[in-house]
Amino acid sequence: MAVQLESVFETLMYEYAKLIADRVVHKRSDLLPAERVGGKYWGFVARTFKKLSCGEIAASAILRENKLLVVQGQQCAYCGVSGNLEWEHIVPLSRGGPDVIDNLVLSCAKCNREKSARNPIEWYAARALDRKHVPRIVMGKLVKLTLEEHRKRGTLFASEYPIGKGLHLSNVCLVFDYPPQVRN
Repeated sequence: MAVQLESVFETLMYEYAKLIADRVVHKRSDLLPAERVGGKYWGFVARTFKKLSCGEIAASAILRENKLLVVQGQQCAYCGVSGNLEWEHIVPLSRGGPDVIDNLVLSCAKCNREKSARNPIEWYAARALDRKHVPRIVMGKLVKLTLEEHRKRGTLFASEYPIGKGLHLSNVCLVFDYPPQVRN
């Protein structure tokens, strides 16, 4: 479904709408790829996107990633393996990611090593996987962090991010890679 997105905010709200639809319409369990097919699905996405964009509903009130982290229990957020897990930063600290619970998931050592200093979208792309394969808890947290960082920087309503790169979720999520602009 092609939607004309006009700002960083709309790009992030559209991704939130898809995450919500993944759960509500397709009952996506956390590690399965999103189906994202059918008129019912895309109609739900369109209605949810409209409500999110106009402020009728709030993204943070709908996605409860930290609750998922607890419910998910002792399994890797990426592959689902149990036991011997470590905390993994979704947006690596080396790339400006914050050291907060919203930026953490449990990961097996193998996934943590393979992901390395990439964000989940980059890591999945390097593995020739579409971002719809990124587990819901991980994508929800990534979008939430990105939304908060753009809000802090005053770039939510930018018509492209970074400048000259258009409005693609993969680029919008690179906000941590760029130093904040100094305001007068």
